[in-house]
Amino acid sequence: MGIIVTGVVVVGAIAFGTGYYFLNLQPAEPAWEVYSTDGARVGDPGHNLVGKNWSGEPGSVSTDGEETSS
Repeated sequence: MGIIVTGVVVVGAIAFGTGYYFLNLQPAEPAWEVYSTDGARVGDPGHNLVGKNWSGEPGSVSTDGEETSS
């Protein structure tokens, strides 16, 4: 009978310790915060990285509203 009571007490202690541990865990930080570096940062890129006169076609840039080919 003593072995059974000891087993129940040990199981209760393990359950209490496990619950206490999991309830006090801090949530993990997102990967974008943990692995961020200053070298990978881009400042304010502006409105368009290819320029405001880019027509959308590769190799053609509009300077005054007309397309030119290179």
